[in-house]
Amino acid sequence: MASQHEEPGSVSAPHIESSDSERSDHESDVPDIVSSDSDDEIEHLSTQSSNVEFNSVEEPEMTCVEAHGIKYYTPKCEFSKTPYANQQFATIEDAYVFYREYGRICGFDVRYSSKKSNRRGKLYARHIICSHGGNPGKKTLTDSEGNVVEGPCRRTTSKRCDCKAQIILKPGGKGGFVIMSFAAEHNHTLASGPARMFLRCNRKVSLAYQNFIVDCSRANIGATRAHSLVKEMTGSYEDVGATVSDFKNFARDVKVRIGEHDSDKILDKFRMKRKKTRNSFFYDYKVDKNGHLTGLFWTDTVGQANYDVFSDIVSFDPTFRTNKYHMVFIPFTGVDNHWKNVTFAAALLAKENYKNFKWLILTFKKAMGRAPPCVITDQCKAIKKALDKWWVSTKHRLCMWHIMNKLPSKVGPKLSSDKTFVSKLKSAVYADHLSTTDFEERWRAVIDEYKLDTNAWLSELYDIRDQWIPAYFNDIEMAGLLRTTSRSESSNSFFQHYHDSGDTLVEFYSSFESAMDKQRLRTAEDDRRSEQIPLADSLMSIELDASKIYTLEIFYLVREEIKSGCLYTSMTDMSRDDDARYFKFKDELLNNQIFEVSVRNSDDYVECSCKFYFRRGYLCRHAFAALHHCSIKKIPQTFVKPRWTKNALIQHSFLASCKDGSQCPNHDSTKLKRARALFDFHTCLTLAGDDDEKLDSIVSGLDMLKSELLEESSQKSLNTSQHRADRFVGPIPDNEVRVLNPNISRNKGCGSRIKSSRELSMEQRKKRKCSNCNQLVRHNARTCPMPKKSDHD
Repeated sequence: MASQHEEPGSVSAPHIESSDSERSDHESDVPDIVSSDSDDEIEHLSTQSSNVEFNSVEEPEMTCVEAHGIKYYTPKCEFSKTPYANQQFATIEDAYVFYREYGRICGFDVRYSSKKSNRRGKLYARHIICSHGGNPGKKTLTDSEGNVVEGPCRRTTSKRCDCKAQIILKPGGKGGFVIMSFAAEHNHTLASGPARMFLRCNRKVSLAYQNFIVDCSRANIGATRAHSLVKEMTGSYEDVGATVSDFKNFARDVKVRIGEHDSDKILDKFRMKRKKTRNSFFYDYKVDKNGHLTGLFWTDTVGQANYDVFSDIVSFDPTFRTNKYHMVFIPFTGVDNHWKNVTFAAALLAKENYKNFKWLILTFKKAMGRAPPCVITDQCKAIKKALDKWWVSTKHRLCMWHIMNKLPSKVGPKLSSDKTFVSKLKSAVYADHLSTTDFEERWRAVIDEYKLDTNAWLSELYDIRDQWIPAYFNDIEMAGLLRTTSRSESSNSFFQHYHDSGDTLVEFYSSFESAMDKQRLRTAEDDRRSEQIPLADSLMSIELDASKIYTLEIFYLVREEIKSGCLYTSMTDMSRDDDARYFKFKDELLNNQIFEVSVRNSDDYVECSCKFYFRRGYLCRHAFAALHHCSIKKIPQTFVKPRWTKNALIQHSFLASCKDGSQCPNHDSTKLKRARALFDFHTCLTLAGDDDEKLDSIVSGLDMLKSELLEESSQKSLNTSQHRADRFVGPIPDNEVRVLNPNISRNKGCGSRIKSSRELSMEQRKKRKCSNCNQLVRHNARTCPMPKKSDHD
């Protein structure tokens, strides 16, 4: 800043200082300087100066003069972009933009400093200074009474060094402003080279970058990785135009902006989706006595349609660490016609207790219209109590994997390592073709052989055998689809690739939508693949018929049954009467067990004693062997389960209405147009290739379009009160919160975990000396991570 001593490089002009000597008599009671270091103003103005080419200028030139032991740096810039005394501007904002552009070219940032107003509040002086102006000053902490207290010591720095470079504005004629004073010299070096990218004026998280960060977060890609991706797309970090901290700050701003309105925003989003889909989108929620959200459930049109077709058996298993409130995420999962996971609905619960599970299963039944025939869960007592009381007609099945995984700790390491014992026990537990009598005989034989009558855990499992042994579910149609909650665990693992433990509810649901898009894209790809006819392994007509009926994945399963019927079954007996033909087949794959099959003469109705079709929905190898002996070339229509066919969902009324757009949510047309524009731009670059003339043509066309857009945007008044995150989360209301955010929950897996005896024994395992590294460790010379010693060592 120009002072009473004219420093080299300064422009002579009258100055206004904050001294009483320069005030007129009628301005003697002008208030003190009003501080205005507002980052919001700078952010607002940055949207008006998007014509800045961040890295298109050459290195700044400057002169250095030393006076009174201090070096002063004066930048050199072309006259049209250099401020001068009495230069006029329509508004202070225009002057700020001009001075900031000058600073960008020269290598320094600018900021608002002080302003002076008279007693009537009319502005008569405004200072815009170099960002290095002013003194750092030590920040102090005060208590409620204003007393200075000792605060935490932080390692921080300040770039302020009392630089005097500035412009001073005063009101001019016709309502504008003019520069009263301009000081060009700086008492610090100016940014050059890679340091220029860290200038505030060269850093801007543009709307395109904001969209990219939000889109990346939907795929669980954080701001740091998003910045790395942008760097790869632009070529270098200097070309990004923003630092990784800027990206992280924007992601943080979105979370902070949501704040206490998280529950309200997600519920508003659900209300809007329900309105757009004409009430086909279903949601419900519950709160506690204090108004905090404790439960949230939702399902859409496609989920309801999938449930209507594939609801033979449903699995759900709570998963954790999916949001900042530690609410458990519960997707309801089934098996679609491609043998893949399909999600019917989803929920968030604050606590895994009976009260919440009761609300959940009643809400699920209300949304879907009916309860499923069979449901599989883990051994959660709260879930079992709720299901037994409120889904009376539903068969509740426990996960076999969760039960059998406890076997080593319950029977001891010696017995659990006995392969013969494990094989005999699994042959009784996992065999789904056994009757209840056969299972009980095999179980009792194993218990008696190994003298396990006194084992309390095995006795308890036997008492609840009707809740987890497949033999007791032979009366449930399609019960053979699922034995364990592995489908739910696979679904949970899939969703966790899109979620982060620090997500808000709004971010969580946005990521959930992205995951569902991926799941449904996979289904569309499977539908397309299933339209193709697979190459046949044999010349059998029934195999060709199966390839036309079933989806590709199911066809491969059916084909294995057809081949096994020819290769691994042998007929031991055959008889017939006027009504049917009767066969007995020995199955080599099941220890030569004998199965009886009958084929009715009138309509080719086939029935097998293994009841495979009832459990799985397609014929077994014994049935295919019988059909082959009867010279039947096609699968009887009675045994073509619609859920496995290629067009299982095509005729569904919900999805038919979706195709004409009457009930489906509208896509974001603005986002689609933006994606189309980006695609067309890359297409132009591809067509231009390395031709300089074509590339110059593209650049010139973009410059013209940018100039037009800037001219239009400058004529529009910008709403500075709108937060930049509102574009993505919606405007935050000023009224009170309707539904309070969930409290931080503590569910299974929180806090310290009790270790099993097996884990403790592994930790207490004695160390031994490795002959390779000569250290007491838990490895040997063969598994030692150190380089192996040679014979010459």
